[in-house]
Amino acid sequence: MEKRISAILIFLSLAALIVPLLAFAQTGPSRVVLPVPFTSQAPAGNWAQPWQDFCEEASVVMVAHFVWDLPLSRSLAETEMKIIQQYEDVVFGRRLDTSVSETARIMQQLYRLPNVSVESVSSADTVKEEIRKGRIVILPVAGRMLGNPHFKQPGPLYHMLVVIGFDNMKKIFITNDPGTRHGASYAYNQQKLFAAIHDWNNGDVLHGDKKMIVISPHQESNLDLRIKSP
Repeated sequence: MEKRISAILIFLSLAALIVPLLAFAQTGPSRVVLPVPFTSQAPAGNWAQPWQDFCEEASVVMVAHFVWDLPLSRSLAETEMKIIQQYEDVVFGRRLDTSVSETARIMQQLYRLPNVSVESVSSADTVKEEIRKGRIVILPVAGRMLGNPHFKQPGPLYHMLVVIGFDNMKKIFITNDPGTRHGASYAYNQQKLFAAIHDWNNGDVLHGDKKMIVISPHQESNLDLRIKSP
């Protein structure tokens, strides 16, 4: 009997070690954060026009500096956002509320980033899988669905932010949200952020498709070096 009990205890001890390893092998790490530099859409703290509508521009700037592996200063962020604004005026005929396809076009044509694609989002796991691969995700969202207390209430009808990581234990996405000066590594509940994903859809945001922009760094073979350990 004692031998049987000992055998059972050994089995349970081994199972306690093996099961988490199997889960990790199937799902990957439970927490990943990529070192994306942050800027708000109003780097100097002036939230008047045009800065209050620069969430798309700020998201592009943050992603570009991550891909280039270059620091991002306040003055540089301001300059680049103004250049993007000029590009939008010329190419789109407007500077407000760019869709995911238009924002991807800015990165491809103005910034010459080669690894940019627009993808559908079927679940929160769709976004997490891209982050696990070391890729950055820009999400278009119905801003008022986020419930961010730092937004000027009731919040923006349409918004864009950068997803830089996730933590499955806390059930959060980690974002660089340019819509607030408190937006660096800002946490959103995973399901709340997924529910808020909606493309511009010519202003009918709540009926906009669930899409994302996926951006890969140039050297994908070195992605593991860019991921912060938990």
